[in-house]
Amino acid sequence: MDRRRTGMNPVSTSGSNTIKGLQLFIADLRTTQQSEEQERRIQSELVKIQQHFETISRKPGSNDKLGGYQRKKYIAKLAYIYITSHTTKLNSLMFGLDQIIELLRSNVFSEKFLAYMTLQLFYVHPSVVSKIGEDVAYQVVNDLAGNNDDHVALALNFVGVVGKLDNQLAQNEDVVNQVFQILRSPTSSHYLKKKAALAFLMLLKSNIHILVDDHQTKQSWIQRILSLLDDTHDYRLMLPVLPLVEYIAKYVDPSSCIRLLPQLTQILYNCTVVGTSPDGSFPAEFRFANVPNPWIIIRIVSLLSVLIVSPVEAATTSSQLIHSSNIDPETLGKLRICVTRAIELGTKPSNDPMERIVLNSILFSLINFASKLEPSQDAVSNSGTALCSLLSSGEINIRYLTLDSLVKLCSLSGKPAIDTVRFHNLDTIFRLLSSERDASIIRKVVDLLYTFTDAGNVKTIVEKLFNHISGAKHPVEPSIKSDIAVKISILTEKYATDTNWFVLVSLKLLSMTTSATLNDDEIWQRLCQIVVNNQQLQKLTCEQLLEYLFDSRSSEALVKTGAFLIGEYAHMILDNFSMGDLFNLFAEKYFIVSNMTRAMILTTMLKFYRIEPRIETVVIKFFQLELNSLDIELQTRSFEYLNLVQFSKISGNDELLDAILTPMPHFNTKSNPLLKRLGSLPPSSGNPTVVDLIGASDYDTDSNSNTPMTPVSSGRPPPPPLPRSTKPARTGSRSALTSSSTANGASTPTIERDLGTEHYLQQKLSPNWEDGFVRMFSHKKGILYTSPLLRVLYSISQPLSDQPFQLRFKLTFVNHTEWDIHGISTEIIAAKTQDNPEYILQNILPPTNTSIASHKRTEQTFDVVIRKPFPVDRSPLVNIFFSCGATANSLTVKTAVGVTSTLMVNVQNAAPLTVTQFVQGWKALGETFGKESEYSVEGVNLTRRKPGSTFETGSNLSTIAQTMTRMGFGLVDQTSVPNTIFAAGVVHTKTKGNFDYLLKIKYTEETSQLGVTCKTTAPGSLSQYVVECMKYALTN
Repeated sequence: MDRRRTGMNPVSTSGSNTIKGLQLFIADLRTTQQSEEQERRIQSELVKIQQHFETISRKPGSNDKLGGYQRKKYIAKLAYIYITSHTTKLNSLMFGLDQIIELLRSNVFSEKFLAYMTLQLFYVHPSVVSKIGEDVAYQVVNDLAGNNDDHVALALNFVGVVGKLDNQLAQNEDVVNQVFQILRSPTSSHYLKKKAALAFLMLLKSNIHILVDDHQTKQSWIQRILSLLDDTHDYRLMLPVLPLVEYIAKYVDPSSCIRLLPQLTQILYNCTVVGTSPDGSFPAEFRFANVPNPWIIIRIVSLLSVLIVSPVEAATTSSQLIHSSNIDPETLGKLRICVTRAIELGTKPSNDPMERIVLNSILFSLINFASKLEPSQDAVSNSGTALCSLLSSGEINIRYLTLDSLVKLCSLSGKPAIDTVRFHNLDTIFRLLSSERDASIIRKVVDLLYTFTDAGNVKTIVEKLFNHISGAKHPVEPSIKSDIAVKISILTEKYATDTNWFVLVSLKLLSMTTSATLNDDEIWQRLCQIVVNNQQLQKLTCEQLLEYLFDSRSSEALVKTGAFLIGEYAHMILDNFSMGDLFNLFAEKYFIVSNMTRAMILTTMLKFYRIEPRIETVVIKFFQLELNSLDIELQTRSFEYLNLVQFSKISGNDELLDAILTPMPHFNTKSNPLLKRLGSLPPSSGNPTVVDLIGASDYDTDSNSNTPMTPVSSGRPPPPPLPRSTKPARTGSRSALTSSSTANGASTPTIERDLGTEHYLQQKLSPNWEDGFVRMFSHKKGILYTSPLLRVLYSISQPLSDQPFQLRFKLTFVNHTEWDIHGISTEIIAAKTQDNPEYILQNILPPTNTSIASHKRTEQTFDVVIRKPFPVDRSPLVNIFFSCGATANSLTVKTAVGVTSTLMVNVQNAAPLTVTQFVQGWKALGETFGKESEYSVEGVNLTRRKPGSTFETGSNLSTIAQTMTRMGFGLVDQTSVPNTIFAAGVVHTKTKGNFDYLLKIKYTEETSQLGVTCKTTAPGSLSQYVVECMKYALTN
């Protein structure tokens, strides 16, 4: 009776479950004075426990001797020993694993709880998992499938904790299915659903194939997971589900999550704007520090940041994500209002420290997200001002997060953010650089300065960075010094407007690399590349180098630079320095540098000899010094160079020496190798500097001075930037995003598969979808689909009379049940989204309401722009998702969009043809295009899909004529040819233009069959596409 009561209500009996033996054992260990005495106490207890367990294993019939309480006590002692020994005694505890499994099988909550807790500790070790993994998984499945919510919660908690430690657990279909069943079941409590969401997330992280391998499973399971967010006021369940949805959006299927955008936006708006307004009502139980649902806000913003990409990210991320220009105006407006409200809340005074932390967290998350929404300049400026006001905060975390947000804002939002920071807050940032002691903040300050440096402030910023390296008030970490050195090198190269200043700064930077932390080969190598590629810098740099090298304290980086550049361009400075002076200079440096630099100096000496053969004697003696060197590289170079000099002298022929020491060709490196050291920072961008222009004028006479360049070698100029659409289509569909960019000419050849087509082909249409599909061919309004829960109506119009190729679809969703429908959302899918698609989707607006009361309705509109002819079976699909009666539902239907969809205005605008005109046109098309533009089909049966709706005898021809008229065909008024209909019209497309066509339909009364022939002004498949549309409209 006590065990049953414990399982049902563990809290009420917590006092009776005290393990006195464990308490005494812990007290004994704590009172021991020496570690040896504690070790003896632990060993004696382990021996005692092991003897008890062995006795039980030898006597299977004596289970009652070791009851649940005793087993629980011994297992608890093993767990305590494991913890106090810092996991070092695992091998001594392995004997207890079988008894842990026995405890796990118990129906008593406290015993099962202790077993799961101990296993969570031990599962870190693969040896434990390999020994009892199968037994544990079996019991986990049993607990998950049981009716005891307490046991189910323990099993879910175990899966959530060890899901990534035991890969076999994530590959166990029974475990995965049971966890998902709890998550989706309408009868599961919120408490279990929350645990199931986190457990399923852990399983998915361990084995992503759960939702990847089987498309049908993926589509069904993701739909049910997303439906958990349908109740926009169920914040308890929302919090654990959002991380799961974010993981799915990031790694599994972002396209399926995009439809949540309006729904997530509304939740964010309710929490951020409505919940914080003075007259707004929000449940007190969901407030923390006077802020409604701060955790929900940050989680939603994190998910939205995954689904929405900024203009900068759009070029490199998956086409399945959505751009701000593709978000409907209402949703985009609400998101921007949320950002504005976050700025207001973040800058208001607050005396409550916890409230201040919460508001700042919301401010940082929303401002980092704001750059994805293409905000106005004022909005960006306000964001920058709000963040800069936090730079003076006394909390290190706030200062760090502020700087991190400022770096992201300046990188993604560009000039408005940069101007706000550098024009009004540059002094504050400099003070922070000089006074801050925290290394992580210093690094962020340097990143921020790098982000908004340009030609106007580069000298000031570089000077401040130099001061920080050489004269900071507090010791500077070596890694930060190296990071600053790299940024100084990049900034001076990019934004130098004066050649002399560029050389001085570069050499000053190299002169400071006496410390090993700044001895960075990439910096001096990059300077050498720039000098080689820019003739006007060569003499100036060599002269400035010598001033540093004559100083006995010159750094090794300067010696390397000098050995390379002076050896290459010594002939340019012989007017001021003799070859003997140069030889003596490098001979002195030779003995105080590393072997790698010595090898470079040996090559420099050979070049000196080539320029001035009179130093032959000292050069030969110099090479002879290293003939017996312990370093193989120095020995080899000395030997080879000595032979070259002697051969040249004996033969009197310098051709071999000339061939070996040809002038250094220009480097053709197309980017600065230091840029890869920037991490997540974007490369600096700006106008071409003096270094760029010198390189262009000297070596690239055809290059465009307006094209930003790194100073690279001669060669063809870089290609112009790809054209970009200035007015991207506003849609809410992943498919529409890529399609609209292609339609505006911004697509480029790609070897990637068309993810839109793949997604389109994977859809499974709902039963009886054809009824509404066929109806759309000849009726502008009607019923698209009817299910037991939802009816879908459609209406087709042409919003612009001068653009008949653009069609507007309005879908009306009618709830004809007695229950409310929640979370209704749609996904419009185009058949093709890349490589010049036949049509594109535009202006996709979400349903006006996400919930539909009983017998009420909501609407949605979207546009289809037909760019060129295509087969009607590739018409757009509509996925409809909703929840009703605690169950998730989905429908997939196809809209009838074909080449005949643009015929609806032709009857009004075009004069009807006469028989004579039709015959002449028919003959002309045959003579011009032959059979290439003609398509015929015979034996088309005049039938209807539904019983009782057949064509009536004697009225077939008139019924066909009425159907064709509704479709937009222009009929020829004639009686000379019996049982035949002549029709004409024009197919309108945006890209390919308009195409005339003539259509002849011959009806045979005896067989009730049709013969259809079509001729068009376009060779190819257009005539076939027209006939296919006719067949759907007349025979189904």
